[in-house]
Amino acid sequence: MSKLKNLIKHPVFRSVGIVVGLVLLSAVSGGLAGSWMAARTLPNRVENNYIVPTSTVANSQTQTATSTSIKLVAMQTQDSSERAVPESILNRRSPVGLVYARKKGFAADALLSDQDLQGRVVAVTSDGWFVTVPQTVQGWRTSEMLVWFDGQAYKIEKAILDKSTQSVFIKTNAKNLPATPFANFWSTRTGLASWFEPSPNEYSPTSIEALRTGMVNDPVSSDRALRRLVVLGTAHQGEWGSPVWDPKGALVGIVETSAEGRLTLVPGSNLAASLQSLVGNGQISHALLGVYSLDKYLIKPVSTAADSPSRGAWVTGRGVVKESAAEKAGIKLNDVILQVDRDIMDGSSDLSDILLQYRPGSSVTLRIWRAGKEMDVPVTLGTQVTSEVIP
Repeated sequence: MSKLKNLIKHPVFRSVGIVVGLVLLSAVSGGLAGSWMAARTLPNRVENNYIVPTSTVANSQTQTATSTSIKLVAMQTQDSSERAVPESILNRRSPVGLVYARKKGFAADALLSDQDLQGRVVAVTSDGWFVTVPQTVQGWRTSEMLVWFDGQAYKIEKAILDKSTQSVFIKTNAKNLPATPFANFWSTRTGLASWFEPSPNEYSPTSIEALRTGMVNDPVSSDRALRRLVVLGTAHQGEWGSPVWDPKGALVGIVETSAEGRLTLVPGSNLAASLQSLVGNGQISHALLGVYSLDKYLIKPVSTAADSPSRGAWVTGRGVVKESAAEKAGIKLNDVILQVDRDIMDGSSDLSDILLQYRPGSSVTLRIWRAGKEMDVPVTLGTQVTSEVIP
């Protein structure tokens, strides 16, 4: 015991004790000061991709303490971070080709130039079919165009315009092309990481920003696929028709327009439905319902019935087309279509997108809301031919 007392009294021991004490005191006071400063200067928390700021506090004796109303501030949407291209995309043979056109056609010894470049195409079947947008071929005859793919030029045998989706399918004599998988419309969502391929094997990371190009205030036909996806990015002249891929290498869509750092895409799911009909029947046929509607998820009416559903296809405007499948089934003006068989109208897709997934002549059941009541209405869908041969 006496030895311990002597040790405590030793000058070295006392010096060490003082140092340890000062360190502990600094840690505690620093922690308290840091907590106090954080409470005054840092945002409170981050929730659901939004920053929730703290209330303001008085910073002088003369200022009265006030509290602002809390508002949500959108975080930066542009993804500037480096992102590795998935192996499903990087390690495959690119399906992107180039379309060239010249008014007098191409002689056997002609050289292709950038001045002749019109746009991009994407190989969709192994036996020579490509898909693109109308801007790529507009104003040209098939005899005046060539498809350059994987180091070789191919003549265009025929080109088919699909008036429903506003896309063009091009048949060449190419063989053993890479077949393209398509992303389902219910698998696409805002924020989905994607890759833009403006030229073969050249990739730019992007993401889906919106499932539509904007709010629609005019009723649209159930029999034309007008919805467009919006992704971040810029395309230049000659890059129309370029693909955007999801992480699994499935086609999200092809570029239709570009403006203000945004690309609008024809959805890949709509292209898949048209291609299946074209390959199977030699022409493009789609199911026909015959209504004009607004997606209630997108519109903002000034007044509405208290029990009116907040989502669904509201039959309005021109309403029901005469002698259509909808009229024969008894669909009426102001009905709200809630569901097509098991496909729910939840705002993620349009009525036309859903109908494209059904064969012409199919029997479906529509779940509708009418004057405060829900009911099931059986409908036999009609048929519309939407393909047109480009000379």
